Amino acid sequence: MSFLLKPFRFIGQMIVDGISSVGELCCILWFTLREMPNVHKNGNLVIKQMVSIGVSSVPLLFVTSIFTGMVATVQASFQFRGLVADKWVGTAACKMILIELGPLLTALVLAGRVGSALAAEIASMREKEELAAYEVLGLDPYRYLALPRFVAFFTMVPCLTVISNCLAIFGGWIVAVLALDISTYTFYSGMQYLFDPMDLFSGIIKSFVFGVTIFLLGWFHGTNAAPGARGVGLATKDVVVSSCLMILILDLAVAAIIFQ
Repeated sequence: MSFLLKPFRFIGQMIVDGISSVGELCCILWFTLREMPNVHKNGNLVIKQMVSIGVSSVPLLFVTSIFTGMVATVQASFQFRGLVADKWVGTAACKMILIELGPLLTALVLAGRVGSALAAEIASMREKEELAAYEVLGLDPYRYLALPRFVAFFTMVPCLTVISNCLAIFGGWIVAVLALDISTYTFYSGMQYLFDPMDLFSGIIKSFVFGVTIFLLGWFHGTNAAPGARGVGLATKDVVVSSCLMILILDLAVAAIIFQ
């Protein structure tokens, strides 16, 4: 009889754990936002995190964005070959980059680079009892650790998304001119054709959501890491997997809300 009940126990435990995790994520967001009035008192910590999360990610983003734009332009040209005018290549590439590829790939890259670093850092601090030391000294970890990182993620991910969009369009222009025999005027006139400001704003709105998501999952897995070096490694892996999964789910949810 107990063997027959095991699947139901497993499903039930998964549901309970999922609800518990969602509740803890909401608590993390609330405790962090509660400290927002003190953000001006920790300006040096915020700037440090902005440099670590934003400026240090530019070289990696530079490579991925340019090649993303190149691939988008090549694929658009291949699909439209012999069907429509060349200017539609710029139109399709621009819309793909601004609406989807730019914000999505930027978030995925940052989830792998800075999301995992956040989880590893917090997990290591928990292992060394540094988080407990903050509380013993009367220092709120959410004010001195979570808040600067939250502000950095919330502000730098959209900035990096804009940079990624520009680099991707630049990469698409390089391929169009050098490999596809499309003139600069044709490519950029195609970008302007059918352009809607919501194409740009939708990607930026997504990037705000993605930035908050990466922070929450990084902090969540870091504070709930198992003891030892193995626990730190598992937390790093879990935050990358969960962040990528949630980014894709939220990408669909935000797009459904904006473009309904």
